[in-house]
Parts: sequence; C-alpha cells; structure tokens
Amino acid sequence: MRRVAPQNPLIRRLAPWGATGLATIALTTALTVIIVKYAPPPAALIPARDAIVKNFIGLTAMAGLRLETLTVEGRDHTTPDDLLAAMDVARGAPILTIDLVEARAAIETLPWVKAARVERQLPNAVHVVIQERQPYALWQQGNRYTLVDQDGTSIVAVPAADPALRLIVGPDAPTHAAALFAEIDKIPELANRVRAAVRVGDRRWNVYFDSFENGVAVRLPEDDVAGAWTRLAGLENDYKILERDIEFIDLRLNDRLIVRLHKDSTTPAEQQQAKKSANGALMKTSVKEH
Repeated sequence: MRRVAPQNPLIRRLAPWGATGLATIALTTALTVIIVKYAPPPAALIPARDAIVKNFIGLTAMAGLRLETLTVEGRDHTTPDDLLAAMDVARGAPILTIDLVEARAAIETLPWVKAARVERQLPNAVHVVIQERQPYALWQQGNRYTLVDQDGTSIVAVPAADPALRLIVGPDAPTHAAALFAEIDKIPELANRVRAAVRVGDRRWNVYFDSFENGVAVRLPEDDVAGAWTRLAGLENDYKILERDIEFIDLRLNDRLIVRLHKDSTTPAEQQQAKKSANGALMKTSVKEH
C-alpha cells in the first residue's frame, strides 16, 4: 500500500476550497491584516503585529499568491535583468508584499525609462508597462557622446557618433535643441542635410550641412531663427549657395550676407561665382567675403 505523507492540519482543513478558495480566504483577510499592520499599536504590541503579518503573508503564498510571471510591455532597450534588479523581486516572492509605488519609482530610475506603470494581476503575475525614451540627438562633449531625448534628458553614453542622429555641441545644447530643430524641420529640403548644430555662447546656433567636419556652416541669429532659415531656403532655391565651395554663411544680420570661401580649394573664377550668387540674392544689401 502506498504511504501518503502526513498533511499539515491547516492545509487539510482548507484543501476542499482549492487554490481559488484559498486565494479568496486570503483576500478576505487582507483588510484586517492591513489594519493590524498600519494602525500604530503600542510599542509592546509591535512584535505581535509583525508576527501576524508574517503569518498572513505565508498563508497567502501557500494559497498561490506568489510571483510566478512578470510581463513587460513597451520594452525595447531596457533589459529584463535591469527591471528585476530595480524592482528587487524574485520568482516565488509573496505577491502581496510587492509595493507597486516603490516598484514604479525604481523602474523610472533606469536610464531608458521615461515613465512606468506596475500592475498586480492576482493570483501570481505582475505586469509592467514602460514608456522608453527615444534618442533625439547625440550630444558631443569632447570625445564623449551621449544620447539625449527630445526633452533634453541624457539617456546613456555611447562609444562613437551615430550618423543616423544629429550631433549637438555645447553645455546647454540638449535643453535648446528641440526648439532649434522644430524650426529647421519646417523646410525639409534643408533639414534633411543638417548633420550638426553647435550652441554658441549659450544664446545662438551654428548649423552644419552635410558634414560636421567639412560641410558648410551657417551662422544663425540669436532671434528670428525662422526668418533666417527661410532666407537661407530662398538662397538655396534660387542660387544653390550651399553647393558652392563656402566655409560658412553668416545670416546674423538682416541687411547683410557674409560668406567665407575656401580660398585654398577654389579657383578665382569659382570664388567670383560664389560671390555673384550671394550678391544676386541680395541686390540691395552689402555682400562681403569675410
């Protein structure tokens, strides 16, 4: 005859209820235990309170209220290990002991996470919904590169430049980049060629076309960036000024266009053509080779 191991008396009494019944009993008891836990008892009763809470948590775990499944929605860059470490939970932990508010706050400290929501799904699952930050630009600080989002928040450091992202330079560049690119993107034919933007004196931008190292630099004014950008679009549409061998175009003055040519790489005829293009665009203004 097969021997059956003796059963815990409490489990034997509750067995007819099944797992669902045990969970129901545990939940019915929850309010009482919460009152016992959070109502401030006299100091002498604290050990007894803690013992009651511990026994109750053990009962809920026996009833099946323990973490078996963690599901995550919205994750792309955040790793499961990082999530578990932030939440400080392990499989099999009593699910009612997981503090959802603390778990959410901990998850939102992870570099890629912008916002999070943590849901307890009884009897044995926790569901996490996260909104990750989206890389918007690459912030260069010397030889270091950091991904930043559209709000200007730093995400993570990366080892090298990413050609898919615009490069921004300057101590306060992340804070102001979104406003600049919002104006730039209104004229796609120019925006698609912008590779970098350097914040100058914490007040204005130099924008680089096609290449940060060798492309044309356009000096934008502190105010009325939209007007200067529209002006540049007209110059490019009518005179293809960005196709000329120009080092920089200065648009900081409304009544004057200043360009600097690459003298070491252009012939006199090409220099004259570049100057003629700028002069033709602004017949009533002074044009200077600077």
